[in-house]
Amino acid sequence: MNKKALNQNIKRWINLTFVLQLIIPIAALSQVEIGKKAPEIHLESIYNCNKQTSFLIDSLKGKIIVLDFWATWCAPCVAAFPEYNKLSAKYKDQNVVFLSITDDPKKKLENFLKKVKIDFCVGQDENKQNFESYKVNGRPAIFIINRQGIVVFRGNHLTEENIIEVINTNSMNAYEQKNNKPKVTLNGGFRGGEDPYYNSLKQLAKKNIARKNDLIEQFIIRPSLDTISIGQNAYRIKNEHVGITSYSCTLEDLFVFLHELSSNIWIEKKVNDSSRYDIVYWRKKKSFEEAIYEIEQGLLNGLSINFDTISSLRNVNVMFATKTSENIRKFEQIEEGTEKAYTSINLFISKLEQLSKQLYITDNTLNGILINNQGMEWKKLHNASSMEIIDFLKSKGIIIKQQKRVITTYAITEKK
Repeated sequence: MNKKALNQNIKRWINLTFVLQLIIPIAALSQVEIGKKAPEIHLESIYNCNKQTSFLIDSLKGKIIVLDFWATWCAPCVAAFPEYNKLSAKYKDQNVVFLSITDDPKKKLENFLKKVKIDFCVGQDENKQNFESYKVNGRPAIFIINRQGIVVFRGNHLTEENIIEVINTNSMNAYEQKNNKPKVTLNGGFRGGEDPYYNSLKQLAKKNIARKNDLIEQFIIRPSLDTISIGQNAYRIKNEHVGITSYSCTLEDLFVFLHELSSNIWIEKKVNDSSRYDIVYWRKKKSFEEAIYEIEQGLLNGLSINFDTISSLRNVNVMFATKTSENIRKFEQIEEGTEKAYTSINLFISKLEQLSKQLYITDNTLNGILINNQGMEWKKLHNASSMEIIDFLKSKGIIIKQQKRVITTYAITEKK
């Protein structure tokens, strides 16, 4: 795999991580009816379950069961495991039982379990029998089954308050009533080339989002109706088409994405434009780079701006690897099924730059490297301080030194 292809794979993986955080709303989740008997569980393999070979709802009457339908490729699913480990341990003595069910193949799941710590039962359902009986259409999908084997909760996120309510009342009627009300949302979720507003309208109309490649060719740059959300980007290349969607992005966000920069600290904005923009792009192109160039030219010409480069000698924080470690891997070295057990070093750099407002780069040996994220999973990284991130990287064999380097930064300026 050449460097350009490798960088595109890593970029696709990083962007997919963000897109998967756009959880499918209740209308598109499982439609197993609240208040009805929970379908029985049938698993092909079971792990982390004290040598149990089966997990049957009927045999667990008197216990509260938390079912978590997930996959190794689902970033929010994997990010939730540290919290679920804590909840499982905390409420075990109150007869709360956790089970996570995946349809990943056996080898992929076993690779994952070697890298990610899960302290409760994990079931394998490669033939999707349980996914079908619970009518699971999106991941994560969470169900709580009460002491009588009745489904009392379904959703895409579990909180401690959910568990406490079922322990105390054996039901969650307030949750069901609240979520039966129609939602108005600007962002219906998207893949590269899809319009999030269009997807939102389809969801509100209780229709499935089109997931076929029958999109019309289009190139739209517009002010975003959503001025609150954090900018999000996604892209894909399929059937000789390039699909790119940017949602609620500032100018800095857009150029960070287009030029694969780690954060907007690399860009100085010298124009008076605080707007957020959406880009919806789906066209037949020879390469991803050709599509990126067309989008950038559309921005520059449409908004009458320049994107200038500036080279100068500046202080910069440089990351070095002090030792060879299994915790540091190239993309092609990652075992199948363990992708979400690793975080791109670029995400650590991005977070450090956001917190410190200082520039970070890697030496050549760390370009495109992925780091085993156990102990600094996605949620923890989101809330970590600079020192916590630096200490974590040090534990993985990566140190940071401040040096003077000639580097290139950028400026957004008005066309004269």
